[in-house]
Amino acid sequence: MKHVLAWVAWWIPLFWLWFLLVGEWNREELVAAAIAAALAAGGVELARVRTGFGASLPLRVLAAAPSALGMVVVDFGILAGALFASVARGRIVRGEFVSREVGRGASAAGGVGPRAWTALVASYSPNAYVIDIDPETRLVLLHDLVPNRASERPA
Repeated sequence: MKHVLAWVAWWIPLFWLWFLLVGEWNREELVAAAIAAALAAGGVELARVRTGFGASLPLRVLAAAPSALGMVVVDFGILAGALFASVARGRIVRGEFVSREVGRGASAAGGVGPRAWTALVASYSPNAYVIDIDPETRLVLLHDLVPNRASERPA
């Protein structure tokens, strides 16, 4: 039963991903989406079982997603300003690599699942993206185009 639930958990988003990428809604695409999602979900579940990989994701780490998605709009404004400033000055904004310490209560330095989720959600920001999270040193390596601490959250 555990494998069936994991397969279904992959099949549903993969089915809808097909429609997102194809952009058509008809009977042939419905069948193609179901078949492609079934094959991909089967491959994912087979790989997961064969490798023994498990990345549990505590529900509390999902709370960072809405604020990170809201920062996308703010960061678009920051990047547009940097672009206009680059054109006006004739000098390109290059950005910089920064290293930040993960807070003591943060789940980003936890297991594989929370680290992967934190890296994904923190990288939604077009202004800052996560390169690496080291659980041993509790450091996050980021690239900031325009330094803005809010763009780096939840990392």
